[in-house]
Amino acid sequence: MVNQMKSLRKFIGIVFGIFVVVAVFSLRSLFLVDLITRWGFHGVVLIEKNNNVIFKKSTVCSENPQFLCASLIKQITSTLILREVQHGTLQLDEKANKYLKKSQKIDDRIEIRHLLSHSSGLQVNNSAKFTPGTAFEYSNRGYIVLGKILENVTKTSFTNLAQNLFRELNMTDSFLIDAPTLPEIQYKHPCFMLSDKAETSTFSYVEKKGEKIFSGNPCGGLISTAEDLCKWNYQLHEGKILSRNLYELMVSPQIKSNFPEGYYGFGVCRYSQNEIYHIGYVCGYKSTMSYFPKTKISLVILENNSQDNYEKDFCKHRWIRRILSLFP
Repeated sequence: MVNQMKSLRKFIGIVFGIFVVVAVFSLRSLFLVDLITRWGFHGVVLIEKNNNVIFKKSTVCSENPQFLCASLIKQITSTLILREVQHGTLQLDEKANKYLKKSQKIDDRIEIRHLLSHSSGLQVNNSAKFTPGTAFEYSNRGYIVLGKILENVTKTSFTNLAQNLFRELNMTDSFLIDAPTLPEIQYKHPCFMLSDKAETSTFSYVEKKGEKIFSGNPCGGLISTAEDLCKWNYQLHEGKILSRNLYELMVSPQIKSNFPEGYYGFGVCRYSQNEIYHIGYVCGYKSTMSYFPKTKISLVILENNSQDNYEKDFCKHRWIRRILSLFP
């Protein structure tokens, strides 16, 4: 009996020791995140675990700041496409031209899955630079085409499709570019953060070489908050938006990517087995959204300053991601 009590106390001691080590490591990890963002950072960092806030830091003078998140919208566009696949109105392996109007046609070899994974090679003249599916080349134009496909099959504007999804997920502070200049957006939405580095006009975000794209822009027109994006992260990765098989397809590596770094899926990039992420980068704004499935941690970083130097601009974002990838 005495030996059993000694063994029990020893076991409890070991468990307690492990708990203390994990707790200390966790606290130090968050301390490092705080340290990294003390200098030269202008925005918001939000970290949640199991849908509960474990760290938040803001260096801007607004209670619920909204930022231009650029390419973070790509996983929303991708999700809208996959929902149509789920409904049976689209097929991933079908040629994109099946769902495009005559004036919208592109290279006939390009399939929807190629557009989703940036492996279409789509060029400005709508031809493919290489055999679709054989190489990676980041393509905003490909996501513009996906937006056109969504509009054609649903008979609904891309902006309305996105807003309907935001309402469904209770993302009440998210919207798409809805004015011709950034100051006009702030006038309509007072919590929107302007950037002294950004172009005042949103013209370049919604029109290219005279070709009207969308007021919402399915490749880069998202404006949102850290809180809303954490809601998105949690609901997407915990199976509340897509069926399990389509979600697995979305986050499965399709092709090696150099921007973002890792293996690209459909609208998201897999950096490792324990991180699914994407970045947003446009003049004046930079953003990172990551999810760590093993620990169920969501990370959102939004800033309204960028130096037009990708390596320097995302250096702190990468440090924070690496720290959280080690989080117990």
